[in-house]
Amino acid sequence: MSSLSQEEIDALINQLGSEESQLETIESRRIKSFDFRFNKRLDKFSNNQLQTLRTLHENFTRLLNNSLSVYLRTRVEATIVSIEQISYGDFIASIGIPSILAIFSMDPLPGSGIVQVDLNLVFSIIDRLLGGPGWFPPKLRDLTDIERTLMQRFMARMLNSYRESWNYLLTLSLKIEALDSNPQFIPRIIPLDQIIAYVSMELKVGDMAGVRNFCLPYLVLQSIGQQLTDFQWSPTVIAGRGMTEDDVAQLERNVERAEIDFEVELGRTMLSLRDLVSLQLGDLVVLDNETSQPLVGKVNEREKYHLFPGVYKDRYAMKVAGALTNEDE
Repeated sequence: MSSLSQEEIDALINQLGSEESQLETIESRRIKSFDFRFNKRLDKFSNNQLQTLRTLHENFTRLLNNSLSVYLRTRVEATIVSIEQISYGDFIASIGIPSILAIFSMDPLPGSGIVQVDLNLVFSIIDRLLGGPGWFPPKLRDLTDIERTLMQRFMARMLNSYRESWNYLLTLSLKIEALDSNPQFIPRIIPLDQIIAYVSMELKVGDMAGVRNFCLPYLVLQSIGQQLTDFQWSPTVIAGRGMTEDDVAQLERNVERAEIDFEVELGRTMLSLRDLVSLQLGDLVVLDNETSQPLVGKVNEREKYHLFPGVYKDRYAMKVAGALTNEDE
């Protein structure tokens, strides 16, 4: 039996290697990745519907900026990052832990939506609600009962602005059904393979920024699909929609909470710099107003009221004598 030379052995090995590489090339051309759980080609929302949702949520950000700026007494800025359609399973998988998730009903639409907020932003908001500067703990934890109650009120206020933004399309009644900090405990309101409209936003509260995302299932919005397709944003639509009594009441509450500058000028006089520097405790300064004449109260530097100085319960006070008319101004 003759043995193979080294050259013949190398030739056989090279031939086998080339055949395997050819087989791998052929197989790579045949094999395509496919996700059997979530078929990305099953798009449910049309481009027009997604554009309508973007328009509604852009209006929501404007309403929210005004409402929360008054509520939290600091600058609030909400911006849309993206609007896309993904599977509910992808949404659950993308949620960062820890987060706060709230399920809310959208009566008369069937089913529910979900809003998610980063937990560090949640603690910053709670700190401001309690009178703090907006700090959050270095180690994030679950909410206490008091913090959960504060967060439910905050979410309810945010959903009120969300309802107002939808008023141009239809009237919704929004109500928080559940609130939790772990997405695993949030019930599966729809199957994981169902498509949702995923609205990603950034929320800045003072110097603190975080993510706030909305999940709107297709099964919930399916009944108004044609309205989402045909909706046209225009001044005539807004004017035709009008304001409900709840809208007017909410607007009044927002205005009542707004802070304004109020000042009263007791009078004026002329002093030399020498006299001003030499003033001591107990010295009298004669002003040009007579005690029988009313003082003028200014609101945001505009003269609005006639006032008389006095004392109420051992404190200095001003008694309103009347409002200034346009002629008085």
